[in-house]
Amino acid sequence: MDDFADFFRRATGKQPYPYQARLAAASTIPDVIDLPTGSGKTEAAVISVWLWGRVSGRRDVPRRLVYCLPRRSLVEQTVGRVRRWVENLGLKNRIGVSQIMGGDSQWDVETEPEREYILVGTQDMLLSGALNRSYGKGYRVWPMHFALLNNDCLWVMDEVQIMENGLPTSRQLDAMRRRFGTYGPHHTIWMSATINERWLETPDSVRPERVFRLADSEMSGGDLGRRNTACKTVRRANIEGGQYGGETVRRLLEIHHPGTPTTIMVNTVGRAQDIYAEIKKTGVPCMLAHAKFRAAERLAINKRISKIGKDDDIIIVSTQVLEAGVDLSVRTLVTELAPWASMVQRFGRCNRGAEFGRADIIWLDVPEDGIEPYAKNQMDESREMLSLLEGRSASPSTLPKQDGDMLFDSVLRRRDVTDLFDTAQDLSGGRTDVSRFVRSLERSLDVDVIWRADDKESAPHDPEVCSIPLSDARRFIKKVKARLKAAKNPPKEGKDADRFIKKIGAMVFDHAANRWVETDDVLPSQTIMLDCSSGGYSPEIGWRADLRDNVAAVAPNRGGGGAKREPVAVTLDDHTEHIVAEAERLVTGLDMLENGHADAVVEAARHHDIGKVHPVFQRTMINNGCADDGTVWAKSPGRAGRHARPGFRHEAASALAYLIHRPNEYLTAYLIAAHHGVVRLSMRSEHPDDTRLLGLEPSDRLPAYGGRAVSLPETALDLSPANLGRDEGPSWTDAATRLLDRHGPFRLAYLEMVVRAADWVASRKEDGGAYVA
Repeated sequence: MDDFADFFRRATGKQPYPYQARLAAASTIPDVIDLPTGSGKTEAAVISVWLWGRVSGRRDVPRRLVYCLPRRSLVEQTVGRVRRWVENLGLKNRIGVSQIMGGDSQWDVETEPEREYILVGTQDMLLSGALNRSYGKGYRVWPMHFALLNNDCLWVMDEVQIMENGLPTSRQLDAMRRRFGTYGPHHTIWMSATINERWLETPDSVRPERVFRLADSEMSGGDLGRRNTACKTVRRANIEGGQYGGETVRRLLEIHHPGTPTTIMVNTVGRAQDIYAEIKKTGVPCMLAHAKFRAAERLAINKRISKIGKDDDIIIVSTQVLEAGVDLSVRTLVTELAPWASMVQRFGRCNRGAEFGRADIIWLDVPEDGIEPYAKNQMDESREMLSLLEGRSASPSTLPKQDGDMLFDSVLRRRDVTDLFDTAQDLSGGRTDVSRFVRSLERSLDVDVIWRADDKESAPHDPEVCSIPLSDARRFIKKVKARLKAAKNPPKEGKDADRFIKKIGAMVFDHAANRWVETDDVLPSQTIMLDCSSGGYSPEIGWRADLRDNVAAVAPNRGGGGAKREPVAVTLDDHTEHIVAEAERLVTGLDMLENGHADAVVEAARHHDIGKVHPVFQRTMINNGCADDGTVWAKSPGRAGRHARPGFRHEAASALAYLIHRPNEYLTAYLIAAHHGVVRLSMRSEHPDDTRLLGLEPSDRLPAYGGRAVSLPETALDLSPANLGRDEGPSWTDAATRLLDRHGPFRLAYLEMVVRAADWVASRKEDGGAYVA
């Protein structure tokens, strides 16, 4: 595929703009892509830079594309387009595409680190993963995502004007990757129609130099030129926004031109719902779009919006959810006042493709007590800019550039990155929160909510998830509890009583244990389950706390998963051979590890489970269904049984045994210990009933073992490395910290990830019968 124009046409069905071809031919990847709304930024980043770069064999284009967006609705639209492009190019078997959002993230890349991947996700999920605190996942998985999102990656930060603290975090992470080093190339592109390069100046990064913009000739000619000069006249309405009764909405309806689409865009979900309800009474065709819908309804809304054409007589009432990244073009845009960067994005939804000979932008001022979620100085600046545009066109070619500064209340620093490498509990029993680096401290944090009537067991699935503010969820649960406690004649015993109790307390999904647990409080980014009788949601208007009707549950999608794999009994001999083979395959496929590091990965794979010869582990295997015939087992057909010693960690035994026979091989020992994500920088148990050291005792001995792939003489375990004040040689924590200093957090996590990926792949294949002759 040496013809980019043909490549682009095959992907999209359209001719590329000249700038998209110019970007594909560039010898370097830009830091910033600064393009007007409606000019094809997504195609430029995904097709011109990454897809074309990978297919044409450019070595500076990383293996994974991480496309980061600030909102769920943008992710859903973008991932659908990307999958179409990959399929149209015939690359579906070569390139994986995953959607990373709360509720149902597709982390297939965990077991395919050698494969080319496009990860499209929200900044909450992707940035938390890049900070080793992956939202919605158990702590054991965090280092996997940390490694995959910081090595061999091209990040695209799209719509940066609404990313809040996520913007400087992305900039600082890029700087930290340069400082600490990574495996494979890495780069970040920041994109927006309203970007200001000053926003990208952080303590460890100066203003970027490689800024890609349209040339003058590209701004004025062809289809792109028509889009950039499309007329849309700005006028201030003689209507004040903020509150919308019947008379106000009637006056808004007079602005609508029958036979064409109109968007009424306001700043809060409640206002959008109020306007929609009033318009519905009139019989005028309308629809509602905002971020507080479940994914099932939101996908249907997005699909409907994507089909709206220039002759459709409809009013779309929306919030900021449509202001960016949506390919929608309306004849008339009615919008509340918002910060200037947001206004520019909203203008991009009006006469986007120059389809209308005439188009209008009508803006409504809002009173000072109704400016939330925005700040007064932002609104004052925007009001002044709009006064200069009164009666003039707001086409992209005539709009002034964003000149205001952006303030951030938390900025990631080098010490934060190294501290976050450690995933162990702190002294208070918690783990470092990264929400201040992902969103603004002033922003209301979200939780994911689902409603169910009967199924209280299965994991949440994306179609049923609705994200709502944490504060809303807490207030709502408190009211539901009070209402149910005050109910007349509550059941006293039996199943009805159990059901009543569960309805009072919300359930939270524990991703580490893969089950729902009772809770009296909820925390940011958790997934909580409410009973359908709790109310609070309507498929037509979305989340609203004062709704009391039963909520219709979303039926889970059970298709497409294939047959469930059941665990099987596997000997230590077989499992060791399997993981060594997978580790060798991965290091060959990744082809970027130094020889010593590749050898350490394979050596760690060879010795990772030698601690399973411990009598405690073998007794557990027998109790779980393995034959008691002297065979040394690595896996059992049943996984319900627990070890006789609480907190027993076979990987700690494996690492300590390895150090006894190879006392200076700390990198390999660390990779052995870390292959379950529990024993990493420290050797201490988090099990509440563990009275030993990770279930091990000073008198423990591992029996001799002679296998095909690994052998071990009888070995008395030395637990002294777990002591911080060890007299002979470094303690485990001291040695692991030295490894962190030597290799850097990203590279060390990457080696850790490769060993774990090999183990996961081997186990998956074993359960699926792939190794059976």
